[in-house]
Amino acid sequence: MSKLENILNFKNNGENLSTSGQPREDEFKLIADTGFEIIINIRPEFEMIYVFDERNIVSNLGLEYFQIPMTFDTLNCQILTDFFEILEQNKEKKVLVHCHRNIRVSALILFYRIIAQKWDKETALKEFSQFIEVSPMWIKYIDEHISRFNSQNKGILNNDI
Repeated sequence: MSKLENILNFKNNGENLSTSGQPREDEFKLIADTGFEIIINIRPEFEMIYVFDERNIVSNLGLEYFQIPMTFDTLNCQILTDFFEILEQNKEKKVLVHCHRNIRVSALILFYRIIAQKWDKETALKEFSQFIEVSPMWIKYIDEHISRFNSQNKGILNNDI
């Protein structure tokens, strides 16, 4: 294994931000060797029971490790805020965010683009649709969460993160 693109559903989302599905244990060394400094895992503990000790492996490679457990059913404003804060506070660092197959993470990146980075929805959806087929169900889910976040967090992203 010598290429990041061989990691499950790896996607470069910009100069310092990439996403993927669950990397294999041996792939974390490649991730570290290619300059990544932070790993954000959004898989809940119940999904990690039969997976290796990711936190320990990542820490032993000298990378920062964050876990923000999330499923589509548990996504809430606090999860979005925590995620946005980590990304905003580490803009200059190379970050890999992963879940099981890069679907949930792609949705979080979409929310980050629209809410925190102020991308227009159509541009963010175009990026999102490179990996995921956007259906009316997705549009409803996205609109509901953006509306809920905006109503509960008025002004929070005006340089407060």
